This record gives sequence, C-alpha cells and structure tokens, in this order.
Amino acid sequence: MSRFTFQTDEESEAYCEEIVLEMARLFGISKSEAIGRINRDWDSLVLVGQDDVIYHEDPEYWAKTIYYGKDSFWWLNKGSLKPRPYP
Repeated sequence: MSRFTFQTDEESEAYCEEIVLEMARLFGISKSEAIGRINRDWDSLVLVGQDDVIYHEDPEYWAKTIYYGKDSFWWLNKGSLKPRPYP
C-alpha cells in the first residue's frame, strides 16, 4: 500500500521515496512530514509512465520546490527563504 495519496506506479513510487529522503536530508524534517508535504502538493496527480514530467527534474529540485513553494524561486533566493507552513 502506497504512503502517497495520488496514483503512482512502481517507478514513480520509488522516485517519490527519493524525494522524501532528499527533503529529510536537506531540511532535517521527518519522513512523515516530507510525505505529507508531497501529498499536499501532488494530491490530484496521476504519476504513471516513464515519460511523466516529474522525471524532467531531479529529486533535489522537487524537494526544494515542494518545501519552499513553486513560486519561491529558491534557486535565486538562497539566503532569505522560508519554508511553506506545514500542515
């Protein structure tokens, strides 16, 4: 049973697990919080098939985008970033 609330296949499930590990490593958050943040952002997605758009970026990109927000421009604002509130 998947820990994610959106549809995954075996490959995307493993990729999302990589994002969870990256979020925990980068931000010192629990895996449970990382999963919750991913579920919040991707709840309505269907991540099935090897050509899905998520694979166009690496897990670090997704970890930072989910943690700081898609409009945070985290790659430009290295010193003044604040995470999106959770939950």
